[in-house]
Amino acid sequence: MRVGVIGTKWGLMHVGAFRAAGAEVVALCGQHLAPTREVAAREGIPLATTRVRELCEVVDVVVVASPDALHREHVEAAVDAGRAVLCEKPLTLTREDAEALVEKTRSAKRPCAVNFPYRMLPPLRALRAWLSERRAHHLVVTVRNHFVPTAALEPGAYVGHSADFGGVSHLLDAVLWLTGASPTWVQASLSGRPVHTAALHVGLSTGAVLVLTHSACPEPGLHGGWSLLGVDWEAGFSAGFIPSREGWCISPVRCFESEVWRDLTPGLEPMPGAREPWAEAHVETARRFLAMLRAPPEVGAELASVEEAATVQRILSAAMASEDTGRRVLLG
Repeated sequence: MRVGVIGTKWGLMHVGAFRAAGAEVVALCGQHLAPTREVAAREGIPLATTRVRELCEVVDVVVVASPDALHREHVEAAVDAGRAVLCEKPLTLTREDAEALVEKTRSAKRPCAVNFPYRMLPPLRALRAWLSERRAHHLVVTVRNHFVPTAALEPGAYVGHSADFGGVSHLLDAVLWLTGASPTWVQASLSGRPVHTAALHVGLSTGAVLVLTHSACPEPGLHGGWSLLGVDWEAGFSAGFIPSREGWCISPVRCFESEVWRDLTPGLEPMPGAREPWAEAHVETARRFLAMLRAPPEVGAELASVEEAATVQRILSAAMASEDTGRRVLLG
């Protein structure tokens, strides 16, 4: 299977992932030719180009890992060329662009999916299986993020270069995937322009409420805590990127039920001689995406669909509307 990657920065994660999954990466597309050629030569990729159409001519699969503002344009070009597409999160910069891609991909000849690596982490997969027999009432997610810029890039604008306030789309997709729920309403408070700190309450179709806080912080890395609560049980874990550990670390998922705490699943951390956990999640995404191309559609069911990614974008759009009005926004 021949793969082309659009994006010379985060796209390199996908270069390694698809190679580890057994595919051949044959083309790399970047915004500027000279640096794209340098990266392609270093990575052993035969074709370096700045033209998406040229990349599409020589591949079976297109990975869209370009800047968020270009996702719609690049996904549409790949779909028009009849190629399978894996797009990075967030799907687009705006709800309108996301909904346009939903319509566009409905008639696509090949599968299209969106990369949300939380779905591929073994501790979260075990938690999802455990939750399938339980109903959460509240989900509390608190993340502190050093990678979110706090300096205003576009005064007065909610959205700068990224459409998910620096990573909120990952969290929203993980919650919807873990619970099998859809969003019904959003109430939010957003700080910074572009937004760097977001406090969201999201109502879910199951009756549960998500309380999510994502804030810029001075401590290096990414630090998250998750708590899920039901009538007579709770579960939780912590996860994030820890620079001193050189990668992603996830604690054991612990659950409390029948008045006893126990470890539901072991955690993950970088280990000498092993692939870093976040990189391994990308490899698993690549494996599942390639399997989806060779088998019936249900094989790729664990990957996020374009429709699911657009739902995440609708939550983010509703959060901005809630900030503007100071009210809860209902989702149809």
